[in-house]
Amino acid sequence: MLLTAVCLPSEAQKITFSPYSRYGVGDIFAPQMGHNLAVGGTGIGKSSEVYLNLLNPAANNNLPLQRFIFDVGMETKYTNVSSSSASQRNNNTTFKYLAGGFAAKPWWSFTFALRPYSSVGYSMKDTLIMQNGTDDLYYGFTQSTEGSGGLNTVTLSTSFKLFKMISIGATGSCLFGSLDRTNQVNVIATDANYSSALKYKNRYLMHGFGCDFGAHFQKSFKSPKDSTKNMLTVGLGVTVGTDTKLKSRNELLILNQFNYISSSTVDTICNDTLTKSNVTLPKKIGVGASVDIYDRLSITADYAFQDWTNFDLEGENNAPLRKSTFLAAGVEYVTDRYSTRFFKTIMYRVGFHTEDTYLELNGTTIKNQGMTFGLGLPLRSILLNIGCDMGKRGTTSNNLYEEKYFLLHFNVTIHDVWFVKRKFQ
Repeated sequence: MLLTAVCLPSEAQKITFSPYSRYGVGDIFAPQMGHNLAVGGTGIGKSSEVYLNLLNPAANNNLPLQRFIFDVGMETKYTNVSSSSASQRNNNTTFKYLAGGFAAKPWWSFTFALRPYSSVGYSMKDTLIMQNGTDDLYYGFTQSTEGSGGLNTVTLSTSFKLFKMISIGATGSCLFGSLDRTNQVNVIATDANYSSALKYKNRYLMHGFGCDFGAHFQKSFKSPKDSTKNMLTVGLGVTVGTDTKLKSRNELLILNQFNYISSSTVDTICNDTLTKSNVTLPKKIGVGASVDIYDRLSITADYAFQDWTNFDLEGENNAPLRKSTFLAAGVEYVTDRYSTRFFKTIMYRVGFHTEDTYLELNGTTIKNQGMTFGLGLPLRSILLNIGCDMGKRGTTSNNLYEEKYFLLHFNVTIHDVWFVKRKFQ
């Protein structure tokens, strides 16, 4: 008798290759854009006239009038997943987000975005091959488990500048998608030229609405030598995401397929809705700070917290979920952002992040740590951002998996002039 077992990420998925996406709602993506990623994923306390801010709606308080800012991002990720006895490499390229925003008034702005909230992608397989004595007769039994799907979100944000230094904002979000779990048992007999498969597919269809709130404070200090320049700008931000209520419908599909020589039959044993329930995504709290020195050096830091211990998805194992924490810091430097010489306007970025994810398996907290770096390249009304994130998640100890990854992110920010009445056509 020969017994083999393999547990590796599924290559069929386009966003995630991770056995850790098996739990909760999968791998969760922060609402960061390309310039945020390159400085460790920070930006809650940072306000900009050039970029949109999806991390804190209140930080969009300095968007220029009569301009529409459009941003689209995509990324390529290379991952090496290893256990104590095996490893596998994967890579994928995927759309990351589509966002836009504008200032309706000097004190009032709007932004919107379409992006993935989470993704599921994994595959596990156990194979049992038996030989009948000395004959060349083999019987194979294969049990596989796969996961796919994820949640997407569409957001609409607005911010108000209450006073010269204080702004508040809110984000309304619509979440939708499905989490698919598929189990299949295959039986193959080499002597009889037949095979059979029992497929068990469990799908959770979800949709719902959520709301996040933010506040931002910014104070600038003029240079004593040049009153047109800021010597120091300090920003502070806080965000609070309320509990997000999702409606979930659990559908079950069971198929029995029998293949013999050239014929095949498929019987549907079950195709029904098992349960309808409510799922709550927990509230999230984040704080951030930024310091800009002479419009050249920018230092940012963020901290976020979310408690998943009470998350309950009916029919799933929710025990491994815990409190998650995120800590990151980053630095951006530009020689002279107002220069007419291209090389003096290039933005250089570097950062780091460390996270205790919401998973605790075999008594071990699954951590995610990485270093980031990138460039911001201004090309007239277009800004090209290139960011990289190198890190690892998990460990090979305690019968777990370690993921080493390299993520390459590209996004383009376009400034388009709107609402200008031309004197000459």
